[in-house]
Amino acid sequence: MAIKSGIFNSVNNDRRYKAEDFAAYFATFIGNGIFPNPSTGFQVIAGNNSMTVALRAGKAWIHGYYIVNDADYNLTVDAADSALNRIDRVVLQLNYFNRSIMPIIKKGAYATSPVAPALKRDADAYELALADVHVGKGALVITQANITDLRLNTSLCGIAHGVVNQADTTTIFNQYQSWFDQYSNLKATEFNTWKNNLQTDMITWIEEQEAAFLSWKNKEVTDFSAWSTQQKDEFLAWFLTIRGILNTDAAGNLQLQIDDHKVDPMPHQSVDSTTGKKYKCGLGVENGMPYILYEEVL
Repeated sequence: MAIKSGIFNSVNNDRRYKAEDFAAYFATFIGNGIFPNPSTGFQVIAGNNSMTVALRAGKAWIHGYYIVNDADYNLTVDAADSALNRIDRVVLQLNYFNRSIMPIIKKGAYATSPVAPALKRDADAYELALADVHVGKGALVITQANITDLRLNTSLCGIAHGVVNQADTTTIFNQYQSWFDQYSNLKATEFNTWKNNLQTDMITWIEEQEAAFLSWKNKEVTDFSAWSTQQKDEFLAWFLTIRGILNTDAAGNLQLQIDDHKVDPMPHQSVDSTTGKKYKCGLGVENGMPYILYEEVL
């Protein structure tokens, strides 16, 4: 039958109408979607510190069929995986075989970067997506930050606004504002933690470097003092062994050597036991700090 009209009174049962006739009638002027007033209609909210979500009271139309929810309707989210994430999708499903519209959770596939399951829209059923729920690995609680509201997405759900004066989007705006504030506070906290850790690490590193330098300096001063004392003692011991056998000329020569020793910046010599090379060495002072001079004897 190519042409249909209605709806008219029946005379002797000559006008009989089916539910799909009424649905087709309403579908001509009421589009698919959620009634936007109130703005919380069929909003998906997190449960009470658990793996549950709840659908707020509201109304919706799908292909001329309607669903009314007059109180919070709870749904349980399947347990999370220990290693992978997933995204579940909360939908309103028009099931032609069951002759009903019911809210259900479509479980997503496990993955490192998961995607939400596709909507079923065929001769058996038609679905509207209300929200996506991110189920992180090891999660024990669903929070509002895990829920993405899809009601304003016209390709997935949309608003049935043809028979109302104005769409109230206050609740959805507040939800996104809440998410933005939560995300901003989280990032600010993470940045402050990173900054404080970096500052602490830098102070610790500087103190370690200062301590290492002081330890090195003290060791160098101690070693030089011990070396200088040893050189002096060795010289005096040598001098005492020959003092008694020196004649006047030898004593004069020795005095000249002593005088040369005083003015020579590198008066001493040593031999490297490994290479056999000879080195001249002495003591210098710069900015009040002693240091060792040495030079290979060619």
